[in-house]
Amino acid sequence: MTAMLLAHLTEALQDGVISLLAEGDGEEPRVSGVELLDGPEAVRAAPPGQLLLGVGLDVADRGAVDAALRTAARGSAALAVKCATPPPPDLVAQARESGVPVLAVNPEVPWTRVQRLVTTMLAARAADSEPGGGLAGGDLFSLANAVAGIVGGAVAIMDTQQVVVAYSNLPDQPIDETRRRGILGRRVPEDALADHLDREVWVSDTVVPRHRPGDLPRMAVVVRAGADVLGSLWVAFPDEAAVTDCGATLQEAARVAALHMLALRRQLDAEQERHDRALRAALEGQVWEGPAGEGRQRDDGVRLPAVLVGLAEVVQEREGGRPADPGGEARRRAALTRMLDLAVLDGRSLGHEPAAALLGERLYVLLPAAGPGSVSADVLLEHLLDRAGHSLHRSFTAVRSPVVTTASALLVARRDVDTALDHLQERRVAPGAHRTDDLRPELVLRRLLDAVRGDANLRTGLAERLRAHDTEHATDYCATLLTYLRHFGDVAAASADLHIHQNTLRLRLRRAEQLFGVSLADPTRRLVLTLELAALDEPFAERHQ
Repeated sequence: MTAMLLAHLTEALQDGVISLLAEGDGEEPRVSGVELLDGPEAVRAAPPGQLLLGVGLDVADRGAVDAALRTAARGSAALAVKCATPPPPDLVAQARESGVPVLAVNPEVPWTRVQRLVTTMLAARAADSEPGGGLAGGDLFSLANAVAGIVGGAVAIMDTQQVVVAYSNLPDQPIDETRRRGILGRRVPEDALADHLDREVWVSDTVVPRHRPGDLPRMAVVVRAGADVLGSLWVAFPDEAAVTDCGATLQEAARVAALHMLALRRQLDAEQERHDRALRAALEGQVWEGPAGEGRQRDDGVRLPAVLVGLAEVVQEREGGRPADPGGEARRRAALTRMLDLAVLDGRSLGHEPAAALLGERLYVLLPAAGPGSVSADVLLEHLLDRAGHSLHRSFTAVRSPVVTTASALLVARRDVDTALDHLQERRVAPGAHRTDDLRPELVLRRLLDAVRGDANLRTGLAERLRAHDTEHATDYCATLLTYLRHFGDVAAASADLHIHQNTLRLRLRRAEQLFGVSLADPTRRLVLTLELAALDEPFAERHQ
């Protein structure tokens, strides 16, 4: 990323987010990246010009502050700390004596937002150094200020995920609660999303006026590169009378912004690709050689804690044994790929930072623990399934895990999700969203049956003898006994399920006891026989659960 003067950074972020506590000695400091102070290995390996985030640093502890300042000085870095406004005089004096540039962060702003905010700003600044980036308007923040000065309003530029990537900060700009919370939270506030995502704005080729009740009047224009939508540019005016005929200016600004946002998107896409690759490796249980040749789970790039979601398309079986559509497989694969894009883009727009991986015929989406401005994972899943129906004309079954915190737990979560999807597909359950926790009894039963099926020591052999007799003599003892046992000995219900007379069922049960020594009066033997029969004929067992 391109380095940015610390003074420019604080100027751009001054709206209740960050302020300069100490300028530091020497030349004007620049910021080229962000690191956590509590990651000493990363700090030592980082190049000069980092902004160290003092996560967990108690500014009242002079010894801890002094140690942090020494770390920053050794790395030619700046330090960011959280402290009240105005800052304690002792802290200011200590910072100035150290000669290290120190920034004060609003205690109400989470560190994760500070990290993303600075990183996004540096990425936006880097767009100016891309080929073709030297157009009038400089970086996105400079462009926002230039447009604000021309039209007399407050400018904000958002990407397609409703993240605020740049905004104007000229003196005496009009501001309302939506703009204030948008800048502070670095994204469009949830209660304003419906207005921001209104179809009128996103399909228009011109500037669209918007005036949400309780907000200042606004003008909006979509930022496009050809047919590709990159984001939007909004201007808030003091009142209706101040709204100017600025359509041409805003459309020209949108064209300039598109060049910078293309460069920004390339960087964000590269980051997304890294997380997606890391998720794929983690789900496949790949290992890599760590220090001293010690194998360990590959979890670099996998953001935890998180929820794992598995999605499988619901494919309707063809009737009458007609041959499968020869192009159906390719279309299903294309639909899964488009669903992956929807999951990532819509997940971002609703406050998540998802990673996604397509393995076989299933899509896996990792939803890291999200901030307070995001919707819940359940709401996001319902939204994605609805979008798949409307946009892709496809139906999906989705299963989500509980929150997982380790790479090993992620592998267990995938196993549970896969087992749940298998179960739902075999039961032909209607498309929808499910939780592995709600399906836990079914998952346990499937694993019990797998264990019985795979280990002869867990079977008495009675079920195999029953099946052999059925095959040789065209009888139906297996189905009869399993149905009877699943109905807990209710002759009326079992006979109705089998479509036979109750007396016929009783006769078969007596014959089974005589021929094979079946003991239906012993609870233990009944349980073991039920598991053996279900493991022997799983499709039948699934149909009769």
